[in-house]
Amino acid sequence: MPFSQHALFNIEAVIALGFLAALLLRGGAPERMPPNGLRLALLIIVVAVAAAFAPILRTPFLYDDYTHISDASHFTWRVALQQFEPVTGRGLFFRPVGFFLYWLNYLWAGADPLWWHVSSVALHAICACLTFLLCREAGASRRASLAGALLFALTGLSAETVAWIDARFDLMTTAFVLIALLAICRYAASGNNWWLLGGLAAGVAGMLSKESGFCLPLAVATLAWFKNDRGRIWRAALISGALAAVLFAYRWWALGGIGGYAGEGGESAIFDFNVLRTANALLVRQWALLFFPFNWSAPADALAVASVFAIPLVLAAAAWMAKPSRRAMAGCISFVIVAGLPVQHLLLLGAGLSGSRALYLGSVGWAMLWAVLLDSMKLRQWIVLASVLLAIETVILEHNLQVWRNTAELAQAVCASFGKTAAGLQGSIVVRGLPAERMGAVFLHNGFPQCVEMNSGLAATRIQVADSDAAQPGVHEFRWNEAAGRLEERPHR
Repeated sequence: MPFSQHALFNIEAVIALGFLAALLLRGGAPERMPPNGLRLALLIIVVAVAAAFAPILRTPFLYDDYTHISDASHFTWRVALQQFEPVTGRGLFFRPVGFFLYWLNYLWAGADPLWWHVSSVALHAICACLTFLLCREAGASRRASLAGALLFALTGLSAETVAWIDARFDLMTTAFVLIALLAICRYAASGNNWWLLGGLAAGVAGMLSKESGFCLPLAVATLAWFKNDRGRIWRAALISGALAAVLFAYRWWALGGIGGYAGEGGESAIFDFNVLRTANALLVRQWALLFFPFNWSAPADALAVASVFAIPLVLAAAAWMAKPSRRAMAGCISFVIVAGLPVQHLLLLGAGLSGSRALYLGSVGWAMLWAVLLDSMKLRQWIVLASVLLAIETVILEHNLQVWRNTAELAQAVCASFGKTAAGLQGSIVVRGLPAERMGAVFLHNGFPQCVEMNSGLAATRIQVADSDAAQPGVHEFRWNEAAGRLEERPHR
């Protein structure tokens, strides 16, 4: 798969890694700030998330949303329990808890995209609040933890995860992993085994919601950088590691193999391993994306471009003013790398940030890093830098969200128009050449028949989506015309 110039070692990566190196060289003891009220901090986070993502609430469904919501409409308790059983043949994913929660969401949201988006935004707000609490457990002051949580909430990398309903599996998994980490922190502080059991239960839910949750044992181990009760942390890491091994074996049995998307050779893409590529993904590319979360494939206004070009200046100022704890920095950096391990083969993203949901959990560590840095600055420096950072992230987030809004609206219009056209046709209908992406956002290729049915009433069973150009006599064939932005019927063969 060819990557753009933004997918390899480039100026963004040089700046991001140079920034981290400068901070490690200047590291020292953090200067603590006076605390703010916990409830007020959480309220600020919720309000900020609601305000930033309010524009997507009226956005239509998109891509796999149509398929999964259509499937959820046929769920029962029996079908939900069957998600924990072996699949027929070799399956791709084993996410029984994730699909169970998907069904519960359908029971109250139905097929109304408004309420699905409301639930995604609410889940994101929960993850941001949990990030705040984890920053506090890492030793950051409440004020710095608030800034870190707001940066997590407003980073441009969250656009795909929150705007695309199907990406809620990352929201669920991240929430469960954060709950598990917070519970284990309480266990480390108190020695109360109920906290450990609660953390392990949340970890199980996370690992059975999406594969990225299997980073939990190593994520627990990173807490040792921040905590004095390291014996209990290591114990929790070992127990969660054993539990993860059991769940992985269960998953392998259920799927008939490791699962995952197929690579070019037909085997699972995760087996297509290359040391240099993995090192590039974990140690270079994801850092460039975390510090420069900008969708380069979409047209941008002057303010968005200016925000991107301001980032190096902000990082230089932060490197000059901050003297963070090297130990705390090591913990944050370790968290980001650990979170990326299960999805390392998906981290070499292109210019459009397609697939950026794989970085959602890792961005928690990035937010913790900023909390640690801000905590080491003087009050005036802290206020100015945090304000500028939040302004930049807000502008970039809006730029990235605009692509998802426009693409979803275009997909809905295409499906509705095609449904009206196809309703007057007799016989079978085949659609070819549907694009999978548009400027980094998923587009039409998956879920198209269900999209047409939901937006026009034409039965999805009448539509066949084909990738090949093999002739099919006696059917109505339509092909996507990119220049015209519509589906056009081809002459009968």
